[in-house]
Amino acid sequence: MNAHTHPLYELTVQALESDLKQMLECGHDEQSLRAELEAARARQSLDALAALQDEWWNRPSPPSFPYDEPDEWDAIAAQLPDPDSHARLEHGDDALADRLLAAWRGRCSGCQLGKPIEGTTWPEKIRQVLEIVGSWPLYDYMNPVPAGLTPAELPDCDFFQRGMEWRNRECRGNFNRVAPDDDIHYTLTSLSTLEQFGPAFTTEQAMDTIARVTPLASLWAAGRNMFRTRVFGMHAPHTALFGNPCRQSLGGQIRCDAFGWGAPANPALAARMAYTDARGSQVRNGIYSGMFFAALMADVLAHGDLRRALDTATAYVPPRSRFAEMIRLVRGWCDTHSGWEDVNAEIINRWPGESKQFNHSIPNAAIVITSLLKGGGKFTETLGISVMCGLDTDCNGATAGSIMGCALGTKGVPHHWYEPFNDTIGTSLLGMHTLTITDVARRTLEVARKNARTGETK
Repeated sequence: MNAHTHPLYELTVQALESDLKQMLECGHDEQSLRAELEAARARQSLDALAALQDEWWNRPSPPSFPYDEPDEWDAIAAQLPDPDSHARLEHGDDALADRLLAAWRGRCSGCQLGKPIEGTTWPEKIRQVLEIVGSWPLYDYMNPVPAGLTPAELPDCDFFQRGMEWRNRECRGNFNRVAPDDDIHYTLTSLSTLEQFGPAFTTEQAMDTIARVTPLASLWAAGRNMFRTRVFGMHAPHTALFGNPCRQSLGGQIRCDAFGWGAPANPALAARMAYTDARGSQVRNGIYSGMFFAALMADVLAHGDLRRALDTATAYVPPRSRFAEMIRLVRGWCDTHSGWEDVNAEIINRWPGESKQFNHSIPNAAIVITSLLKGGGKFTETLGISVMCGLDTDCNGATAGSIMGCALGTKGVPHHWYEPFNDTIGTSLLGMHTLTITDVARRTLEVARKNARTGETK
């Protein structure tokens, strides 16, 4: 069998093409990488391709790259704060249970709010859609498209031209449970990982939990790549590298909630767990995104102060990374601009390529931070901003809703957001097709009790 007929030859070529594109974001020169790839292909050898791939995976950014973005835990941990420097949990089980229930309700509400509009991406298109259906600005779930209108009569965007029928089913008045969605599936699989293995779980255990219960058709982007590489027998970090078209996407963000909820007032543990999980599908800023939001949720559960929690979470991001730079820029823009729309314009102008990617960790995390700072501490306003800003709308709505639930408790989540669910979560997960929000919140509390930092702050 020659190289061209070996099944791994073309697969490796495709993976190297993905590697090349991902390496551009780390400061490498496209022309030089292309020349290296063509030289390896000219040898018509699978060994030559594999050798190049291995060398690329281990090649650091060039000296001209202005950021320091480690993937290894020891390098990240060396820059983290004292774990005992944060607020401890002062309230008892009843208050914690209330906040965790609110976090689940918030995550489900934000996901459901962003779900029908996902794929429309750009804020001006989203506004156009919402104005047509009478839902701008968002203070409730999106209204369905009025009866009688056909796609040909409507603007050219994803909502109207691709899957309007199923999108309408997820609009206001048309659903009676939390719809199956990867942003909810991942929270459940992360919770299952903690229940089975505890906080010292391995990356492989987290990946295997997902692979055992999640249909491939319910996975997307880096998560789907992680599934296929893990099933093929790979381990981290290769599951995050081989053939991954979006290494720095928000996979860590959308899987991290259970790690934050499961470590109240313990942001160091939350960040460590989020790191362990995220490295299965992400590198660099994709990892930091999960660490940041997990630490934020863990900290805000202790005191409810969003700005204080943002300060704490920022300390769990490598300070010379692009993610840390993004946090500084967004907080500055939020202080400078009176409205969220101006901040959102800054985000898209600053990261145009990442925004075009749709699911990149940096602009999506920037949108969530914007919603937290411009929502006035109110659940509805924060949720609406997180979706109206665009990009990965269901992911960002879910994260923003989760954080606000942690901060406000059930009294801060208006009834119209969660009552349509009838306390029911629908999923595509094996053995978990129908669950209740109250029961998964109870299970989360059982995990959280074991990992909470309680008592007086040192």
